[in-house]
Amino acid sequence: MKTLVSGAHGFIGSYLCEELLAQGFQVRALLSPWGKTDHLAAVLDHPELEIIRADISKPESLKGVCHDIELVFHAAAKVADWGPAQAFYRTNVLGTQYLLDEALKSQVKRFVLVSSLAVHRYSGFRHADPRNTPRNGDINAYARSKVMAEDIVLAAKGLEPVIIRPGLWPFGPRDPNFARAVTALKKGFLPLVNGGRAVINTAFIGNLVQGLILAGTVENIAGKSYLIADEGMVSWRELFQTLADLLGVSAPRFSVPGFLIRPAGIFIETGFSVLAPEKAPPLSRYGGQLMCQDAHFSLQHAQAELGYKPLWSWQEGLRLSLEQAALSAG
Repeated sequence: MKTLVSGAHGFIGSYLCEELLAQGFQVRALLSPWGKTDHLAAVLDHPELEIIRADISKPESLKGVCHDIELVFHAAAKVADWGPAQAFYRTNVLGTQYLLDEALKSQVKRFVLVSSLAVHRYSGFRHADPRNTPRNGDINAYARSKVMAEDIVLAAKGLEPVIIRPGLWPFGPRDPNFARAVTALKKGFLPLVNGGRAVINTAFIGNLVQGLILAGTVENIAGKSYLIADEGMVSWRELFQTLADLLGVSAPRFSVPGFLIRPAGIFIETGFSVLAPEKAPPLSRYGGQLMCQDAHFSLQHAQAELGYKPLWSWQEGLRLSLEQAALSAG
């Protein structure tokens, strides 16, 4: 099967390309004009890999990118908890529409959108059903853009749309958020919020790409959405304690009360929007809320309908991520 992966130079996209090639797929890797190929270094010489460049926010740049493609994985996105709304709209909403239009012109069979749990408000969920939880995420422009992108894809006629939302903390050795957490732990400056009691889904990249490929190949799932994550429900404290143990450093020793972190995020974000709008604030409303509320969803639909079963535990994922990151650095 011939596939297209947008955002192929990014964290999720690059691993997805590697796994697709390993499973015998032909892959057309769609990179932005400025995207580097560093993450694809291991497969650059693969005979079934084709690299093309296009700006998904410009429809004329995308002409013909889906020619002869049967399956599209749309992983390209602007991901941040801060920034002007127009930038998120241009990439995440219009970019999705433009790529979808090309897929329809080329009679692509299936279009898999890599979305986000940010489409839900983080108002406290344990074992929540991701299909029956309102998609009312509006805390920032990124969340709103992902809701709109999902709506565009699900409304498409003429192909099979599928939505994948990774667990709240997708991670792996190429993930910048994972690298920042490791650095902060090593420096002894990674505070918890409310003692780290809130629970989440993690999503080790090895498990995530397996779930994505199932979403692209399992029959009779058009129009459905799935959470893809690791087994279990882990608290922030447990997550960072385990990571610290693997690093051989101290676990987080400081905790900030949630009733302080939420208004602090609003205050700092507002100040930066007025005084330094071009800079990302050290704490935003999204960041302030992220560790305050439970954000755990059930894997039931992915397990029952996709046959999804994570190959690695989140603990194994942390260990492998550190090992692979160390090998890359060496």
